Amino acid sequence: MRRNFKRLAIGITLFLLMPLAICFCLSGVESEDELKRSAERMAEVARTTFAPVYPALAKQIVEDTGVKEGICVELGCGPGSLGLALVKITRLRVYAIDINPYAVAIAQRNAVESGLSERFYPMLGDALNLPFKNDFADLIVSRGMIPFVEDKAAVFKEAFRVLRKGGVAYIGGGFSRMLDERTVSEIVRKSIWADPAKLPIRRITKEQWEKHLKDAGIRNYRVIEDRYQSGSYGTWVMFKK
Repeated sequence: MRRNFKRLAIGITLFLLMPLAICFCLSGVESEDELKRSAERMAEVARTTFAPVYPALAKQIVEDTGVKEGICVELGCGPGSLGLALVKITRLRVYAIDINPYAVAIAQRNAVESGLSERFYPMLGDALNLPFKNDFADLIVSRGMIPFVEDKAAVFKEAFRVLRKGGVAYIGGGFSRMLDERTVSEIVRKSIWADPAKLPIRRITKEQWEKHLKDAGIRNYRVIEDRYQSGSYGTWVMFKK
């Protein structure tokens, strides 16, 4: 019975999201096949090569922000690996947003199969126009999306709008200082970039981060750089409302 319920939930999600995938295709953003392949590739990488990253990063986010309960919004959730890792170690309810409907369907399936669907809600959405009212979230997180967004200031501004007073955002890319350098180097070696210097997050300097934050009207922020001797690291911006 439980297995049949899981299959039904996943099937309903896919059925509801299919028209949205067609809309993306018609808009010229990506073809339906490309959206599906992209979501499946990310899910496979998250399940294998990047698997150690999410529990470590979830622990780092909790340590840095101090947020352990309330509402969390994850931007660019992909298969939902970070949000699910946060659900496992906190009392947060996580709304996981992605612009790719196939990624949302995979995140939904992962939530059901993990037994965490009561506190993890994948949704189709755009980080530039979040489907939430003002002062909604206690925590906003994102890993890996921001280097590929052209208008980074708009993402920060929208995240700031959705945060409650006292809420915290933790947005960036890379890995986690909770992982040792050897583990991170091995992950990079197995990734499509192979070389730490080619990581997408390395394309953004601290000065550029600060400019995007100031353009968004955010003044209370901190740029966190997790560095290793090898050069493999993560960079995060943390700001509070």
